[in-house]
Amino acid sequence: MDIQLTVHKDLLREYFRHLFPLDHQGRYRIDRSSDLGKVICSFVRYTETKPAPDPQALRLLLPKTDSLKNAPNYHLYFSREDLLRINDLLEVFFHIDFDRFYLKGRKLGMMQKDIIESFIVSRKLTNLLQDNETLKKREYREGLRLLQLRCNSLTKKAYYRHEKIESGMQTILVN
Repeated sequence: MDIQLTVHKDLLREYFRHLFPLDHQGRYRIDRSSDLGKVICSFVRYTETKPAPDPQALRLLLPKTDSLKNAPNYHLYFSREDLLRINDLLEVFFHIDFDRFYLKGRKLGMMQKDIIESFIVSRKLTNLLQDNETLKKREYREGLRLLQLRCNSLTKKAYYRHEKIESGMQTILVN
């Protein structure tokens, strides 16, 4: 049961290669034992007519499961909206995986550069070996966002305490 999946970003295409193994025909073997494999299988649609081939698309080999028991009788495809959803979910899986790896590395006292290079090598993201600035920039932006959240939280706390002190002083002065 073959189907085509267009992955829009090169980084995510590389990451997809890490997640699913290739068979001898160059198709990615999707497995329902992984969360992303279940998601991909849930978006499959059936049609009577064969979809147009896309040379940029990845070829997937779907598992034979109860959720796809009618699939051998039809041609399979993903709708345009489903492709966008799958790409979004693939990006989310990537970010969660990277964040977990990064936090584990930081807990071990590793430097940012070493963590990012280890992630690239362990996930076989070979195109990023020379240019890991993408991941560095992402981590920097995430750090700035967290810093801004902490700053806002501390500002609210300080304002609350200030108001409490001022209202307490008013009560003391009035009595």
